[in-house]
Amino acid sequence: MLNHVTDLLKINLKQNRMRHLLWIVVLCGLFAAAALKFNTLFGTQTDIEAIIATLKLPAMVSMFGEFTAEPPYTTANVFASEMLVFMGMFVVFMNISLAIGNTRAQEDSGLLEMVRSRSVARLSQVVATGVEIVLINAVMGMLFYLSLLAARLNGATNAGDILMGCVLAAVGVMFGFIALVVAQIVNNARSGYFLSYGIFGVFYLMRMMTDIANPKFTWLSPFGWLQKTKIYTADNWLPVFLMLLLAAVMGLLALQLVKNRDIGSGLIESRQGRDKASRWLNSPLALVLRLERNSLLGWLVGGVVLGAAYGSIFNTVGDIIKTNPTYEALLGVDQVDAANQDLLLNFIGFVSVFYAILAAISGASIVFRLVKDEDKGYLDLIAASATSRTSLIGSYLFVGTLQAVLVYLATISGTFFSGNATLENKIPLSYFWQTVAGCLPEVLFFLSIAFVIVGCLPKFKLIFWGYLGLSALIKLFGPLLNLADSLNNVSPFGWIGNVPFEELSLMPILLILVAVLGCLIFSLVGYNQRDKG
Repeated sequence: MLNHVTDLLKINLKQNRMRHLLWIVVLCGLFAAAALKFNTLFGTQTDIEAIIATLKLPAMVSMFGEFTAEPPYTTANVFASEMLVFMGMFVVFMNISLAIGNTRAQEDSGLLEMVRSRSVARLSQVVATGVEIVLINAVMGMLFYLSLLAARLNGATNAGDILMGCVLAAVGVMFGFIALVVAQIVNNARSGYFLSYGIFGVFYLMRMMTDIANPKFTWLSPFGWLQKTKIYTADNWLPVFLMLLLAAVMGLLALQLVKNRDIGSGLIESRQGRDKASRWLNSPLALVLRLERNSLLGWLVGGVVLGAAYGSIFNTVGDIIKTNPTYEALLGVDQVDAANQDLLLNFIGFVSVFYAILAAISGASIVFRLVKDEDKGYLDLIAASATSRTSLIGSYLFVGTLQAVLVYLATISGTFFSGNATLENKIPLSYFWQTVAGCLPEVLFFLSIAFVIVGCLPKFKLIFWGYLGLSALIKLFGPLLNLADSLNNVSPFGWIGNVPFEELSLMPILLILVAVLGCLIFSLVGYNQRDKG
Protein backbone atom coordinates (compact mmCIF):
# COMPACT_ATOMS: atom_id res chain seq x y z
CA MET A 1 0.00 0.00 0.00
CA LEU A 2 2.96 2.33 0.59
CA ASN A 3 3.60 2.68 -3.15
CA HIS A 4 -0.07 3.49 -3.76
CA VAL A 5 -0.06 6.13 -1.03
CA THR A 6 3.11 7.71 -2.40
CA ASP A 7 1.72 7.86 -5.94
CA LEU A 8 -1.61 9.33 -4.81
CA LEU A 9 0.18 11.84 -2.60
CA LYS A 10 2.23 13.06 -5.57
CA ILE A 11 -0.92 13.39 -7.67
CA ASN A 12 -2.78 15.26 -4.92
CA LEU A 13 0.11 17.66 -4.32
CA LYS A 14 0.33 18.43 -8.02
CA GLN A 15 -3.43 18.87 -8.31
CA ASN A 16 -3.61 21.16 -5.24
CA ARG A 17 -0.36 23.05 -5.73
CA MET A 18 -1.99 26.38 -6.64
CA ARG A 19 -4.48 26.12 -3.79
CA HIS A 20 -1.69 25.36 -1.30
CA LEU A 21 0.44 28.20 -2.63
CA LEU A 22 -2.43 30.67 -2.31
CA TRP A 23 -3.20 29.65 1.27
CA ILE A 24 0.47 29.82 2.26
CA VAL A 25 1.02 33.24 0.70
CA VAL A 26 -2.12 34.76 2.21
CA LEU A 27 -1.98 33.28 5.71
CA CYS A 28 1.77 33.36 6.25
CA GLY A 29 2.04 36.78 4.59
CA LEU A 30 -0.65 38.23 6.84
CA PHE A 31 0.88 36.64 9.94
CA ALA A 32 4.38 37.91 9.11
CA ALA A 33 3.15 41.42 8.25
CA ALA A 34 1.30 41.70 11.56
CA ALA A 35 4.26 40.35 13.56
CA LEU A 36 6.64 42.85 11.97
CA LYS A 37 4.34 45.74 12.91
CA PHE A 38 3.55 44.90 16.53
CA ASN A 39 6.75 46.28 18.04
CA THR A 40 5.93 49.62 16.46
CA LEU A 41 2.26 49.56 17.42
CA PHE A 42 2.80 48.36 20.99
CA GLY A 43 6.38 49.32 21.72
CA THR A 44 5.84 51.17 24.99
CA GLN A 45 4.49 49.91 28.27
CA THR A 46 1.69 52.50 28.09
CA ASP A 47 0.50 51.12 24.76
CA ILE A 48 0.72 47.57 26.09
CA GLU A 49 -1.29 48.33 29.22
CA ALA A 50 -3.95 50.10 27.15
CA ILE A 51 -4.45 47.22 24.70
CA ILE A 52 -4.45 44.62 27.47
CA ALA A 53 -7.21 46.51 29.27
CA THR A 54 -9.17 46.29 26.02
CA LEU A 55 -8.44 42.60 25.49
CA LYS A 56 -9.84 41.83 28.93
CA LEU A 57 -13.23 43.35 28.08
CA PRO A 58 -15.98 40.71 27.61
CA ALA A 59 -16.54 41.76 24.00
CA MET A 60 -12.87 41.24 23.14
CA VAL A 61 -12.73 37.97 25.08
CA SER A 62 -15.60 36.67 22.95
CA MET A 63 -13.64 37.39 19.77
CA PHE A 64 -10.02 36.68 20.73
CA GLY A 65 -10.39 34.40 23.74
CA GLU A 66 -9.35 34.70 27.37
CA PHE A 67 -6.26 36.83 28.00
CA THR A 68 -4.04 34.33 29.80
CA ALA A 69 -0.74 36.21 30.09
CA GLU A 70 0.67 37.22 33.45
CA PRO A 71 2.55 40.43 34.29
CA PRO A 72 4.92 41.89 33.37
CA TYR A 73 3.15 42.14 30.01
CA THR A 74 5.04 42.40 26.73
CA THR A 75 4.34 43.01 23.07
CA ALA A 76 4.65 39.27 22.47
CA ASN A 77 1.80 38.61 24.96
CA VAL A 78 -0.44 40.99 23.02
CA PHE A 79 0.44 39.40 19.69
CA ALA A 80 -0.26 35.88 20.91
CA SER A 81 -3.58 36.90 22.41
CA GLU A 82 -4.80 38.68 19.27
CA MET A 83 -3.51 36.31 16.59
CA LEU A 84 -4.01 32.76 17.88
CA VAL A 85 -7.79 32.50 17.49
CA PHE A 86 -7.82 34.71 14.39
CA MET A 87 -5.20 32.70 12.50
CA GLY A 88 -6.51 29.41 13.87
CA MET A 89 -9.88 29.97 12.18
CA PHE A 90 -8.36 30.33 8.73
CA VAL A 91 -6.05 27.35 9.22
CA VAL A 92 -9.13 25.28 10.10
CA PHE A 93 -10.96 26.46 6.97
CA MET A 94 -7.99 25.49 4.81
CA ASN A 95 -7.83 21.97 6.23
CA ILE A 96 -11.56 21.27 6.00
CA SER A 97 -11.49 22.30 2.36
CA LEU A 98 -8.50 20.04 1.69
CA ALA A 99 -9.87 17.00 3.53
CA ILE A 100 -13.33 17.04 1.92
CA GLY A 101 -11.99 18.03 -1.50
CA ASN A 102 -9.51 15.14 -1.63
CA THR A 103 -11.94 12.48 -0.45
CA ARG A 104 -15.71 12.89 -0.69
CA ALA A 105 -15.54 15.40 -3.54
CA GLN A 106 -13.43 13.00 -5.58
CA GLU A 107 -15.95 10.24 -4.93
CA ASP A 108 -18.75 12.48 -6.16
CA SER A 109 -16.85 13.27 -9.36
CA GLY A 110 -16.09 9.60 -10.09
CA LEU A 111 -12.31 10.05 -9.89
CA LEU A 112 -11.96 7.78 -6.89
CA GLU A 113 -13.92 5.06 -8.62
CA MET A 114 -11.46 5.18 -11.51
CA VAL A 115 -8.55 4.96 -9.06
CA ARG A 116 -10.14 2.04 -7.20
CA SER A 117 -10.69 0.19 -10.48
CA ARG A 118 -6.93 -0.35 -10.53
CA SER A 119 -5.03 -2.42 -7.98
CA VAL A 120 -5.12 0.35 -5.37
CA ALA A 121 -5.72 -0.39 -1.70
CA ARG A 122 -9.02 0.82 -0.27
CA LEU A 123 -7.33 2.96 2.39
CA SER A 124 -4.77 4.60 0.10
CA GLN A 125 -6.70 7.78 -0.71
CA VAL A 126 -7.53 8.59 2.90
CA VAL A 127 -3.96 7.86 4.04
CA ALA A 128 -2.53 10.01 1.23
CA THR A 129 -4.86 12.87 2.18
CA GLY A 130 -3.87 12.53 5.83
CA VAL A 131 -0.19 12.73 4.92
CA GLU A 132 -0.86 15.78 2.74
CA ILE A 133 -2.69 17.48 5.62
CA VAL A 134 0.27 16.85 7.94
CA LEU A 135 2.77 18.11 5.35
CA ILE A 136 0.99 21.36 4.46
CA ASN A 137 0.44 22.21 8.13
CA ALA A 138 4.05 21.42 8.98
CA VAL A 139 5.19 23.82 6.25
CA MET A 140 2.85 26.57 7.47
CA GLY A 141 3.85 26.02 11.09
CA MET A 142 7.52 26.36 10.14
CA LEU A 143 6.79 29.59 8.23
CA PHE A 144 4.88 30.99 11.19
CA TYR A 145 7.89 30.22 13.39
CA LEU A 146 10.33 31.85 10.96
CA SER A 147 8.08 34.93 10.79
CA LEU A 148 8.25 35.28 14.57
CA LEU A 149 12.02 34.90 14.50
CA ALA A 150 12.27 37.68 11.92
CA ALA A 151 9.88 39.95 13.85
CA ARG A 152 11.80 39.69 17.15
CA LEU A 153 8.77 40.69 19.21
CA ASN A 154 9.56 42.35 22.51
CA GLY A 155 9.28 39.69 25.21
CA ALA A 156 9.24 36.76 22.79
CA THR A 157 11.19 33.59 23.47
CA ASN A 158 12.35 30.89 21.10
CA ALA A 159 10.29 28.32 23.01
CA GLY A 160 7.17 30.48 22.65
CA ASP A 161 7.81 31.04 18.93
CA ILE A 162 8.12 27.29 18.36
CA LEU A 163 4.96 26.61 20.38
CA MET A 164 2.91 29.13 18.40
CA GLY A 165 3.95 27.60 15.09
CA CYS A 166 3.29 24.08 16.39
CA VAL A 167 -0.13 24.78 17.89
CA LEU A 168 -1.40 26.48 14.72
CA ALA A 169 -0.19 23.49 12.73
CA ALA A 170 -1.74 21.07 15.23
CA VAL A 171 -5.17 22.71 15.19
CA GLY A 172 -5.16 22.44 11.39
CA VAL A 173 -4.25 18.75 11.49
CA MET A 174 -6.92 18.08 14.12
CA PHE A 175 -9.78 19.65 12.18
CA GLY A 176 -8.49 18.20 8.91
CA PHE A 177 -8.73 14.69 10.39
CA ILE A 178 -12.16 15.46 11.87
CA ALA A 179 -13.24 16.39 8.34
CA LEU A 180 -11.87 13.05 7.09
CA VAL A 181 -14.28 11.30 9.46
CA VAL A 182 -17.14 13.52 8.32
CA ALA A 183 -16.33 12.60 4.71
CA GLN A 184 -17.04 8.96 5.56
CA ILE A 185 -20.25 9.71 7.46
CA VAL A 186 -22.05 11.74 4.78
CA ASN A 187 -22.63 10.61 1.21
CA ASN A 188 -21.81 13.78 -0.74
CA ALA A 189 -19.28 16.59 -0.62
CA ARG A 190 -21.87 19.32 -0.12
CA SER A 191 -23.06 17.71 3.11
CA GLY A 192 -19.43 17.09 4.11
CA TYR A 193 -18.56 20.78 3.91
CA PHE A 194 -21.79 21.77 5.66
CA LEU A 195 -21.30 19.33 8.57
CA SER A 196 -17.57 20.02 8.97
CA TYR A 197 -18.02 23.78 9.14
CA GLY A 198 -21.01 23.22 11.42
CA ILE A 199 -18.88 21.22 13.86
CA PHE A 200 -16.28 23.98 13.87
CA GLY A 201 -19.02 26.56 14.44
CA VAL A 202 -20.28 24.65 17.48
CA PHE A 203 -16.77 24.39 18.92
CA TYR A 204 -16.20 28.11 18.27
CA LEU A 205 -19.43 29.11 20.03
CA MET A 206 -18.53 26.81 22.95
CA ARG A 207 -15.18 28.60 23.22
CA MET A 208 -16.82 32.01 23.07
CA MET A 209 -19.45 31.29 25.73
CA THR A 210 -17.15 29.51 28.15
CA ASP A 211 -14.43 32.16 27.83
CA ILE A 212 -16.93 34.77 28.98
CA ALA A 213 -18.81 32.75 31.60
CA ASN A 214 -16.11 30.47 33.05
CA PRO A 215 -12.79 29.96 31.20
CA LYS A 216 -12.18 26.68 33.04
CA PHE A 217 -14.83 25.06 30.85
CA THR A 218 -13.11 26.21 27.63
CA TRP A 219 -11.26 22.89 27.80
CA LEU A 220 -14.54 21.36 26.57
CA SER A 221 -13.98 22.98 23.16
CA PRO A 222 -11.09 21.56 21.11
CA PHE A 223 -10.79 24.93 19.37
CA GLY A 224 -10.46 26.57 22.77
CA TRP A 225 -7.31 24.56 23.42
CA LEU A 226 -5.42 27.10 21.32
CA GLN A 227 -5.39 29.76 24.02
CA LYS A 228 -4.67 27.25 26.79
CA THR A 229 -1.09 27.09 25.52
CA LYS A 230 -0.39 30.39 27.37
CA ILE A 231 2.34 31.24 24.89
CA TYR A 232 5.18 33.46 26.19
CA THR A 233 3.91 32.97 29.76
CA ALA A 234 3.75 29.27 30.71
CA ASP A 235 4.34 27.72 27.24
CA ASN A 236 1.97 24.83 27.94
CA TRP A 237 2.43 22.02 25.39
CA LEU A 238 -0.48 19.91 26.68
CA PRO A 239 -3.01 21.39 24.19
CA VAL A 240 -0.71 20.49 21.29
CA PHE A 241 -0.48 16.88 22.48
CA LEU A 242 -4.27 16.76 22.96
CA MET A 243 -4.85 18.06 19.44
CA LEU A 244 -2.50 15.51 17.92
CA LEU A 245 -4.05 12.75 20.03
CA LEU A 246 -7.56 13.66 18.88
CA ALA A 247 -6.27 13.88 15.30
CA ALA A 248 -4.80 10.37 15.61
CA VAL A 249 -8.08 9.01 16.98
CA MET A 250 -10.03 10.68 14.15
CA GLY A 251 -7.57 9.31 11.60
CA LEU A 252 -7.95 5.75 12.86
CA LEU A 253 -11.73 6.15 12.94
CA ALA A 254 -11.74 7.43 9.35
CA LEU A 255 -9.72 4.39 8.22
CA GLN A 256 -12.07 2.04 10.01
CA LEU A 257 -15.10 3.68 8.40
CA VAL A 258 -13.52 3.42 4.94
CA LYS A 259 -13.09 -0.33 5.44
CA ASN A 260 -16.77 -0.82 6.18
CA ARG A 261 -18.55 1.22 3.53
CA ASP A 262 -19.00 1.03 -0.21
CA ILE A 263 -17.67 3.73 -2.49
CA GLY A 264 -20.19 6.54 -2.94
CA SER A 265 -22.08 5.67 0.24
CA GLY A 266 -22.00 7.05 3.77
CA LEU A 267 -23.19 6.20 7.24
CA ILE A 268 -25.89 8.86 6.83
CA GLU A 269 -27.85 7.95 3.73
CA SER A 270 -29.95 10.45 1.85
CA ARG A 271 -33.60 10.08 2.69
CA GLN A 272 -35.79 8.69 -0.02
CA GLY A 273 -37.56 11.27 -2.11
CA ARG A 274 -41.02 11.10 -3.51
CA ASP A 275 -41.79 8.88 -6.48
CA LYS A 276 -42.77 11.90 -8.51
CA ALA A 277 -41.29 15.37 -8.23
CA SER A 278 -43.64 18.24 -7.54
CA ARG A 279 -44.59 20.58 -10.35
CA TRP A 280 -42.66 23.27 -8.52
CA LEU A 281 -39.41 21.60 -9.64
CA ASN A 282 -40.19 21.97 -13.33
CA SER A 283 -37.62 24.74 -13.83
CA PRO A 284 -33.84 25.04 -13.36
CA LEU A 285 -34.38 27.92 -10.94
CA ALA A 286 -36.58 25.81 -8.65
CA LEU A 287 -34.06 22.97 -8.80
CA VAL A 288 -31.12 25.19 -7.81
CA LEU A 289 -33.15 26.73 -4.99
CA ARG A 290 -34.05 23.25 -3.76
CA LEU A 291 -30.43 22.08 -3.82
CA GLU A 292 -29.07 25.18 -2.10
CA ARG A 293 -31.75 25.59 0.56
CA ASN A 294 -29.56 24.18 3.35
CA SER A 295 -26.66 26.41 2.34
CA LEU A 296 -28.93 29.46 2.33
CA LEU A 297 -30.40 28.61 5.72
CA GLY A 298 -26.97 27.96 7.25
CA TRP A 299 -25.51 31.22 5.95
CA LEU A 300 -28.52 33.22 7.13
CA VAL A 301 -28.49 31.78 10.65
CA GLY A 302 -24.73 32.21 10.89
CA GLY A 303 -25.01 35.77 9.56
CA VAL A 304 -27.60 36.81 12.11
CA VAL A 305 -25.57 35.29 14.98
CA LEU A 306 -22.35 36.94 13.79
CA GLY A 307 -24.02 40.30 13.32
CA ALA A 308 -25.68 40.13 16.73
CA ALA A 309 -22.33 39.28 18.34
CA TYR A 310 -20.76 42.44 16.92
CA GLY A 311 -23.82 44.49 17.79
CA SER A 312 -23.64 43.36 21.40
CA ILE A 313 -20.47 45.43 21.92
CA PHE A 314 -21.97 48.74 20.75
CA ASN A 315 -22.17 50.03 24.31
CA THR A 316 -18.41 49.54 24.79
CA VAL A 317 -17.06 50.16 21.29
CA GLY A 318 -16.24 53.78 22.10
CA ASP A 319 -14.03 52.71 24.97
CA ILE A 320 -12.43 49.98 22.83
CA ILE A 321 -11.35 52.43 20.16
CA LYS A 322 -10.22 55.13 22.57
CA THR A 323 -7.88 52.75 24.42
CA ASN A 324 -6.56 50.81 21.42
CA PRO A 325 -4.31 52.54 18.85
CA THR A 326 -4.60 49.52 16.54
CA TYR A 327 -8.36 49.89 16.19
CA GLU A 328 -7.93 53.64 15.82
CA ALA A 329 -5.70 53.00 12.80
CA LEU A 330 -7.92 50.30 11.33
CA LEU A 331 -11.13 52.32 11.62
CA GLY A 332 -9.61 55.57 10.43
CA VAL A 333 -10.64 57.58 13.50
CA ASP A 334 -8.45 60.69 13.65
CA GLN A 335 -9.89 62.23 16.79
CA VAL A 336 -10.33 59.79 19.63
CA ASP A 337 -12.45 62.32 21.53
CA ALA A 338 -15.09 62.41 18.78
CA ALA A 339 -18.72 61.78 19.64
CA ASN A 340 -19.64 58.17 20.41
CA GLN A 341 -22.03 58.05 17.47
CA ASP A 342 -19.23 58.93 15.07
CA LEU A 343 -17.14 56.15 16.57
CA LEU A 344 -20.01 53.70 16.19
CA LEU A 345 -20.62 54.76 12.59
CA ASN A 346 -16.94 54.16 11.81
CA PHE A 347 -17.18 50.77 13.52
CA ILE A 348 -20.29 49.86 11.48
CA GLY A 349 -18.48 50.91 8.32
CA PHE A 350 -15.54 48.68 9.21
CA VAL A 351 -17.57 45.55 9.99
CA SER A 352 -19.85 46.16 7.00
CA VAL A 353 -16.83 45.62 4.74
CA PHE A 354 -16.25 42.29 6.45
CA TYR A 355 -19.92 41.41 5.95
CA ALA A 356 -19.71 42.36 2.28
CA ILE A 357 -16.76 39.99 1.84
CA LEU A 358 -18.66 37.15 3.51
CA ALA A 359 -21.73 37.84 1.37
CA ALA A 360 -19.65 37.81 -1.81
CA ILE A 361 -18.07 34.50 -0.79
CA SER A 362 -21.47 32.93 -0.06
CA GLY A 363 -22.92 34.05 -3.39
CA ALA A 364 -19.87 33.17 -5.46
CA SER A 365 -19.84 29.63 -4.02
CA ILE A 366 -23.23 29.04 -5.67
CA VAL A 367 -22.33 30.80 -8.91
CA PHE A 368 -19.17 28.69 -9.30
CA ARG A 369 -21.14 25.54 -8.55
CA LEU A 370 -22.44 25.74 -12.11
CA VAL A 371 -18.97 24.83 -13.38
CA LYS A 372 -18.65 21.99 -10.86
CA ASP A 373 -22.05 20.59 -11.79
CA GLU A 374 -21.10 20.79 -15.46
CA ASP A 375 -17.85 18.92 -14.91
CA LYS A 376 -19.60 16.20 -12.93
CA GLY A 377 -22.24 15.73 -15.63
CA TYR A 378 -25.13 16.69 -13.37
CA LEU A 379 -26.48 19.15 -15.93
CA ASP A 380 -26.31 16.91 -19.00
CA LEU A 381 -29.95 15.80 -18.77
CA ILE A 382 -31.12 19.38 -18.28
CA ALA A 383 -28.96 20.67 -21.14
CA ALA A 384 -30.33 17.93 -23.40
CA SER A 385 -33.92 19.09 -22.77
CA ALA A 386 -35.68 22.15 -24.09
CA THR A 387 -34.18 24.27 -21.32
CA SER A 388 -32.18 27.17 -22.74
CA ARG A 389 -28.61 27.81 -21.67
CA THR A 390 -29.63 31.34 -20.64
CA SER A 391 -32.22 29.90 -18.27
CA LEU A 392 -29.69 27.45 -16.87
CA ILE A 393 -26.93 29.93 -16.08
CA GLY A 394 -29.48 32.54 -15.05
CA SER A 395 -30.78 30.20 -12.33
CA TYR A 396 -27.35 29.88 -10.70
CA LEU A 397 -26.64 33.59 -11.02
CA PHE A 398 -30.00 34.51 -9.51
CA VAL A 399 -29.72 32.14 -6.54
CA GLY A 400 -26.11 33.18 -5.91
CA THR A 401 -27.09 36.85 -5.96
CA LEU A 402 -30.11 36.18 -3.75
CA GLN A 403 -27.98 34.40 -1.16
CA ALA A 404 -25.33 37.13 -1.16
CA VAL A 405 -27.91 39.89 -0.69
CA LEU A 406 -29.75 38.03 2.08
CA VAL A 407 -26.54 37.15 3.90
CA TYR A 408 -25.42 40.77 3.88
CA LEU A 409 -28.83 41.98 5.07
CA ALA A 410 -28.84 39.33 7.82
CA THR A 411 -25.42 40.33 9.17
CA ILE A 412 -25.86 44.10 9.03
CA SER A 413 -29.39 43.82 10.46
CA GLY A 414 -28.14 41.66 13.32
CA THR A 415 -25.44 44.21 14.10
CA PHE A 416 -27.57 47.33 13.78
CA PHE A 417 -30.69 46.26 15.64
CA SER A 418 -28.99 44.21 18.38
CA GLY A 419 -26.51 47.06 18.80
CA ASN A 420 -29.25 49.66 19.11
CA ALA A 421 -30.87 47.51 21.80
CA THR A 422 -27.78 48.08 23.98
CA LEU A 423 -27.72 51.87 23.51
CA GLU A 424 -29.61 54.59 25.30
CA ASN A 425 -29.13 57.03 22.40
CA LYS A 426 -30.22 54.98 19.39
CA ILE A 427 -28.53 55.32 16.00
CA PRO A 428 -31.11 56.65 13.49
CA LEU A 429 -32.49 54.07 11.08
CA SER A 430 -31.39 56.24 8.15
CA TYR A 431 -27.80 55.16 8.77
CA PHE A 432 -28.83 51.53 8.38
CA TRP A 433 -30.32 52.15 4.94
CA GLN A 434 -27.32 54.29 3.99
CA THR A 435 -24.98 51.40 4.86
CA VAL A 436 -27.08 48.94 2.86
CA ALA A 437 -27.22 51.28 -0.15
CA GLY A 438 -23.46 51.76 -0.05
CA CYS A 439 -22.32 48.17 0.52
CA LEU A 440 -24.74 46.06 -1.53
CA PRO A 441 -23.38 47.48 -4.83
CA GLU A 442 -19.91 46.41 -3.66
CA VAL A 443 -21.19 42.87 -3.12
CA LEU A 444 -22.84 42.85 -6.54
CA PHE A 445 -19.65 44.09 -8.21
CA PHE A 446 -17.61 41.20 -6.84
CA LEU A 447 -20.35 38.79 -7.92
CA SER A 448 -20.34 40.28 -11.41
CA ILE A 449 -16.70 39.21 -11.76
CA ALA A 450 -17.79 35.68 -10.85
CA PHE A 451 -20.55 35.97 -13.49
CA VAL A 452 -18.03 36.73 -16.24
CA ILE A 453 -15.68 33.95 -15.14
CA VAL A 454 -18.46 31.34 -15.10
CA GLY A 455 -19.86 32.51 -18.42
CA CYS A 456 -16.61 32.99 -20.34
CA LEU A 457 -13.54 31.81 -18.39
CA PRO A 458 -14.61 28.86 -16.18
CA LYS A 459 -11.03 27.70 -15.55
CA PHE A 460 -9.93 31.01 -14.02
CA LYS A 461 -11.82 31.04 -10.72
CA LEU A 462 -8.62 31.98 -8.88
CA ILE A 463 -8.91 35.45 -10.44
CA PHE A 464 -12.02 36.09 -8.39
CA TRP A 465 -10.62 34.74 -5.11
CA GLY A 466 -7.33 36.57 -5.59
CA TYR A 467 -9.05 39.89 -6.34
CA LEU A 468 -11.45 39.52 -3.42
CA GLY A 469 -8.61 38.61 -1.05
CA LEU A 470 -6.45 41.51 -2.22
CA SER A 471 -9.37 43.93 -1.84
CA ALA A 472 -10.06 42.68 1.67
CA LEU A 473 -6.40 42.94 2.69
CA ILE A 474 -6.09 46.52 1.42
CA LYS A 475 -9.33 47.72 2.98
CA LEU A 476 -9.20 45.93 6.34
CA PHE A 477 -5.46 45.97 7.02
CA GLY A 478 -4.17 48.79 4.83
CA PRO A 479 -3.94 51.37 7.63
CA LEU A 480 -2.30 48.85 9.95
CA LEU A 481 0.30 47.93 7.31
CA ASN A 482 0.82 51.59 6.29
CA LEU A 483 -0.25 50.89 2.71
CA ALA A 484 -0.70 53.85 0.36
CA ASP A 485 -4.21 55.34 0.34
CA SER A 486 -4.24 55.17 -3.46
CA LEU A 487 -4.42 51.37 -3.25
CA ASN A 488 -8.00 51.72 -2.01
CA ASN A 489 -8.99 52.46 -5.60
CA VAL A 490 -8.18 48.85 -6.53
CA SER A 491 -11.63 47.72 -5.39
CA PRO A 492 -15.16 49.12 -4.95
CA PHE A 493 -14.44 49.42 -1.22
CA GLY A 494 -12.47 52.56 -2.06
CA TRP A 495 -14.87 53.94 -4.65
CA ILE A 496 -17.93 54.43 -2.47
CA GLY A 497 -16.23 55.59 0.72
CA ASN A 498 -16.69 54.84 4.39
CA VAL A 499 -20.45 54.59 4.75
CA PRO A 500 -22.36 55.34 6.92
CA PHE A 501 -19.85 57.76 8.49
CA GLU A 502 -19.26 59.61 5.22
CA GLU A 503 -21.92 61.08 2.98
CA LEU A 504 -23.20 58.60 0.41
CA SER A 505 -22.34 59.50 -3.20
CA LEU A 506 -24.78 58.29 -5.85
CA MET A 507 -22.51 58.53 -8.89
CA PRO A 508 -20.10 55.68 -7.93
CA ILE A 509 -23.08 53.49 -7.05
CA LEU A 510 -24.71 54.11 -10.42
CA LEU A 511 -21.46 53.37 -12.26
CA ILE A 512 -21.01 50.14 -10.31
CA LEU A 513 -24.57 49.03 -11.07
CA VAL A 514 -24.04 49.77 -14.78
CA ALA A 515 -20.84 47.69 -14.68
CA VAL A 516 -22.70 44.85 -12.95
CA LEU A 517 -25.41 44.90 -15.61
CA GLY A 518 -22.77 44.87 -18.35
CA CYS A 519 -20.98 41.91 -16.77
CA LEU A 520 -24.29 40.05 -16.46
CA ILE A 521 -25.06 40.48 -20.15
CA PHE A 522 -21.51 39.57 -21.09
CA SER A 523 -21.66 36.38 -19.04
CA LEU A 524 -24.99 35.31 -20.55
CA VAL A 525 -23.70 35.85 -24.09
CA GLY A 526 -20.42 34.10 -23.30
CA TYR A 527 -22.11 31.07 -21.75
CA ASN A 528 -24.33 30.60 -24.79
CA GLN A 529 -21.28 30.58 -27.06
CA ARG A 530 -18.76 28.55 -25.08
CA ASP A 531 -18.49 24.79 -24.86
CA LYS A 532 -19.15 22.86 -21.65
CA GLY A 533 -16.44 23.51 -19.03
